[in-house]
Amino acid sequence: MNKDLDLTWSDLKSPTMAPDDYLVEFGDKIKYNYKVYEPKEEVVEGIKNFLKSKNEQLKIAAFGADWCPDCHKNVPRMIKLIKQMKSKDVELRILYGIMIDPLRKPGETSWHKTRSPPEAVNPKFNLIAIPTFYFFNKDGKYLGQIIEHPKETIEDDTLEIIKKHL
Repeated sequence: MNKDLDLTWSDLKSPTMAPDDYLVEFGDKIKYNYKVYEPKEEVVEGIKNFLKSKNEQLKIAAFGADWCPDCHKNVPRMIKLIKQMKSKDVELRILYGIMIDPLRKPGETSWHKTRSPPEAVNPKFNLIAIPTFYFFNKDGKYLGQIIEHPKETIEDDTLEIIKKHL
């Protein structure tokens, strides 16, 4: 988790999808992962209560791609967490369409410069794997990220990020 990115919510310029739009567009591929994932209720409540106690809001940008199996697993889990929270204090936007550049040279970014959204190759985002979830506070200040897989669970890692950085 990189805590030192010089990144803000406003650096996200490309069109994004809302969670419901994502579920409609990619529903067949992710239906099972969305259905079976059950975020831990006590952690969900912990996130909601912590945000309320700090008078904060959480903004999350999820970067991923249709071809990515880890995205099929973890993006639906994040959506399920957000939906289970039933809170106006959390906003999730999904940026899809990131493509690998098979002709890249060693040391170059993995992402295709013209076929991916510009954020994928923008050094501010320092995108190294997908999915990546970027977390921001209500003022758009960067808080932290989950890269590819959570250390524990999506909800545990989210709570850890906000407790450390809000």
